Amino acid sequence: MKKISLFVLCSLPLALFAQNNFNISGNVRGVNPSVDKIYISYAANGQNVIDSANVTGNHYHFEGNINEPTRMDLRAAYRERDNVKPAMSRDLLTIFIEPANIDIRSTDSFSNATVTGSSANVEFQKLQRAAKPFENKAAALMENAETYKKEKNNSALESTEGQLEHLQAQMKEAVYADYIRQNPNSPLAFFALQQYSGAVIQNPSKVEALFRLLPSSLQQSRDGQRMQLLIKMAGLADIGKTAPAFTQSDADGNPISLASFKGKYVLVNFWASWCGPCRAQNPELKKLYEQYKNDGFEIIGVSLDKPGEKNEWLKAIQEDGLQWAQVTDLRFWNNAVAREYGVVALPQNFLIDENGRIIAKNLKPDQLSRKLRSIFGNQ
Repeated sequence: MKKISLFVLCSLPLALFAQNNFNISGNVRGVNPSVDKIYISYAANGQNVIDSANVTGNHYHFEGNINEPTRMDLRAAYRERDNVKPAMSRDLLTIFIEPANIDIRSTDSFSNATVTGSSANVEFQKLQRAAKPFENKAAALMENAETYKKEKNNSALESTEGQLEHLQAQMKEAVYADYIRQNPNSPLAFFALQQYSGAVIQNPSKVEALFRLLPSSLQQSRDGQRMQLLIKMAGLADIGKTAPAFTQSDADGNPISLASFKGKYVLVNFWASWCGPCRAQNPELKKLYEQYKNDGFEIIGVSLDKPGEKNEWLKAIQEDGLQWAQVTDLRFWNNAVAREYGVVALPQNFLIDENGRIIAKNLKPDQLSRKLRSIFGNQ
């Protein structure tokens, strides 16, 4: 086994278990095509660990050290000469491991497996079963959305996208929030909270209420403290609050203030030249800006570009053809405006009404389109 460790920012909470070994014994008898190698990845002690093992006589083995129940992703690989095309439904398996002897037996395909020896995985399977009906409905809606997109049926597409958002919100409440309420001491409770909150917390008060149901030892763990910090930051600029005032310089050194846009609807858009998802959204933002700028809609781009990379920032503005106000202090994640708004990931945005109140945040382009239509009417 060749093991590689990579630093990661967030893992499941520590200090719940004493450090101990896990041993995984795997069997892929009867799997066709024949599996040649297994790759795994998991978080341990603040690092992302990548490992691999050869399959010999249908068997493979892994061992390592973990402190708590931990998500592990396993991927099957095949002999090059078999020319097998990757397929997620066949080749990928996600389980939860813990310090224990764990047995994995795959039948028909690698992902069709029975796992024994991990009580945490039993809880994980409960969550998977609860989420399955929602995932099936979502898959059908996404298929419909693709059809409507090809047909350029915008009204049907918008309706379907709205249904998807509603379904996702339902799943978070019915699967993850309910699981936490019913199983606050479960080794999967914090994982369920992470699934509920997402990478960027939308509803800090709801997340905090669920967080307070968890055991104090978990709340006080390293990642529990990190969750508390994320909740606090998400509350700095929450929906319904007055948007934090700011002034920052544009490319020519001229100060641009949020106050100067009073009386207009303003999207404060946090992005960076190095952020692929941010750049991918810019074409849609351009369309919406052109569509509504004469009705009182403005955008302020706040860049989290790095010190010494002003040229990269300016190049991205030019390449993407951005016509709205752009500011930065070139301090990366320490950007003064980003800190005021509790920005912890990119892209993030905040929609502010004509009175300076935050009315929405972290809107995707399609969501922003619907919101602007509700404000300004059909265009």
